Amino acid sequence: MPWTAYTFFAILSALFGYGIFRILTGEENPAHTTRLGNVRATPVEVPEPRPNRFALEEDMERLPTMTIETTLEEPHSDASMEIDQDESPIEAELAEEEPPLSEDILDSSEALLAEIGAEWDTNPRAQPGQTPLTVETGEEVSNPDLSDFHDRLEREGAKSGQVQVSLIWDNKNDLDLSVVCPSGERISFDNKLSACGGQLDVDMNELPTSEQPVENIFWAAGKAPTGEYKVLIEHFEQHDEEDLTPYRVLVDDGNGPKEYRGEILNDEPPRLVCKFTVE
Repeated sequence: MPWTAYTFFAILSALFGYGIFRILTGEENPAHTTRLGNVRATPVEVPEPRPNRFALEEDMERLPTMTIETTLEEPHSDASMEIDQDESPIEAELAEEEPPLSEDILDSSEALLAEIGAEWDTNPRAQPGQTPLTVETGEEVSNPDLSDFHDRLEREGAKSGQVQVSLIWDNKNDLDLSVVCPSGERISFDNKLSACGGQLDVDMNELPTSEQPVENIFWAAGKAPTGEYKVLIEHFEQHDEEDLTPYRVLVDDGNGPKEYRGEILNDEPPRLVCKFTVE
């Protein structure tokens, strides 16, 4: 039956052609289309959320454009131009002549000693015409017992040298040892390392930690300047029930140790214990 065969062949051809058409124009698998038909497939756009790191860019794009106005600086004067060209402001400041350190120290020392003298004048136990800087209040001991000094200094790791001044007492009150150098500089708890070479290396009972405290000031060998030294004692703060505090001071000026004793109250100004000279 030729007509039936033609009809069957026409149906198969139509189905085959339709299949080819679907393959060439289909969007479900563009990669397959590209390989089979050798034609460029339509790109498939897949919506994806934009990363958060772009949010700042979007906000910045919405901001109005800012304009920066620049102003021209006035030309410097000749003097300032010379400083800028020759040296920095810091170098120029350092280049200025500074007053001698000794004058500053002496001014500070004079103010300190004047304050001590004023406080001493108001003390009811002060004798007329006496100040803590003219009267040595420490009593020198003829046969000093140095064992207590050595034990406490060794316990605290204190240093010794050409000149050494040490203080001990036997309660929790805060006594302070200080020495005025020949230059007028005062070595004390607030000036532990001095310009004159002395050093306060042991300072105790700022907090009431010991009933056998010690304080120590020393000059290394060859570092002690020549001249007169003044040893001062101050009852800085009362921590113990008993205010009146006996003290002992050991002074070694390079010619052997000497011990001085005394006692002091909290309401007294710093007092002069003794003087000594280094030659």
